Amino acid sequence: MIQDLNSITQSNHVQSIIQSTPDEEVFHKPIRRHDLDWLRVILFALLIWFHYSAFSLGQIEASAWDLPLFFIIGVMHQWRLAALFVISGMGTAFALKRRNARTYLKERASRLGIPLLFGVYILFFGIFEPISSTIGLFTIFPGSKDMPYGHLWFIYNLLIYSVILSPIFFLVKNKPDGLLMRGVRKLLKLPFGLGILLVPPLILATNGILFKPWRFGEVGMWWEFSRYLLYFLFGYLLISAKEEYFTVLDRIRIPLTIMVPILAILWFVINESSEVPKIMEGGWYNRGHPAFSNIAVIASIVQSFHAWFWCMLIFSWASKLLNRPSSSLAYLNEAVYPTYVVHMHLTFLPIAIFSAIGLNYYISMILGTIIVMSGVMICFEIVRRTRYARPLFGIRGSQDQINSIWPFSEIKKPELRIGLSIAMHFVTFGMVISLLLFLIISGFIAEL
Repeated sequence: MIQDLNSITQSNHVQSIIQSTPDEEVFHKPIRRHDLDWLRVILFALLIWFHYSAFSLGQIEASAWDLPLFFIIGVMHQWRLAALFVISGMGTAFALKRRNARTYLKERASRLGIPLLFGVYILFFGIFEPISSTIGLFTIFPGSKDMPYGHLWFIYNLLIYSVILSPIFFLVKNKPDGLLMRGVRKLLKLPFGLGILLVPPLILATNGILFKPWRFGEVGMWWEFSRYLLYFLFGYLLISAKEEYFTVLDRIRIPLTIMVPILAILWFVINESSEVPKIMEGGWYNRGHPAFSNIAVIASIVQSFHAWFWCMLIFSWASKLLNRPSSSLAYLNEAVYPTYVVHMHLTFLPIAIFSAIGLNYYISMILGTIIVMSGVMICFEIVRRTRYARPLFGIRGSQDQINSIWPFSEIKKPELRIGLSIAMHFVTFGMVISLLLFLIISGFIAEL
């Protein structure tokens, strides 16, 4: 019923998902898009709740009373990752305004590649199987059971998208009034917002119709790979259109508010009642069903419009309500990437413990989410004080920035700061060992 639950799923200027584009400047003047920053923070907070709730569903005793939970999880999973990829594309557009191709690609390799390799070989024990982990890293669509990067598939896909879409990105940067962007602006100027409401979801639906029948879409692979690539590209093109994009957002806000709940219910009904198995996830051809049928086409169209309308809905309301500065926003933005990297290691242990003691699912969900949220912030506070561990978790910054953080800010003697820095590196090493032990212990408890 719910799309693959293994899909896993951040700066003072607008940044892409998981800080994948640093120090964004908005075009030629210092405009701040606080709404995109806030959306990134909110969506990653929801990610932690979502993963805890979804991976602990085995504890639930399904009944009609649980229908709202399944509805929320199922519907949310259709648009939350899509929205994050759109934000990534928007952040890329901001970043490229002040970077050439070489700098951009080098930065992508560093900001995304280093945490990815750290995750593969350390956080997911790849150092003990370096050959198979390396093969899996360079295998196209290895499958969720064989991919060596776990929930960091998001970083993996972003790195690939950043490379293969870079010719389009630099075409738009070098020719902002070229044929491509003139076409985008014309679409955005169509009456009633029809361009932004119809063209992207129809392209997404075409992707689903053509590719979904053949393989199950999971964690950004198979047909989902091209789907999220499109969301990433759409985000880049929309924000590159500048004021035309924000103008149409205002125009479609109320219509979307009316249409999205209807689409959500329609999506849920089709997903639950279709005679074609996995109609929203794909791969039904291998189960003996025709690759193309009326219900498959309808489901792909509904799915694409549903997810795209959700994205535009949250962006439109965020533009109206959240484009305001906050003293906590820069801090929370910096926290998104490292908390994303470590959150799955902290998720499974409370799930295993609460399941073993038979705790009620909803109590477990509330307590577990609080525990994981607290745990990831503790990890962030440790790592941001550790100079040489910061890049491993996607945090930029030199020792000067660390010296502005307590307790370094209270210490003036260089030798004492050096001693504290060494101590923090040992603490970070212990934190990583603890994260690995959490995975091991949770697996052991689950097998009891």
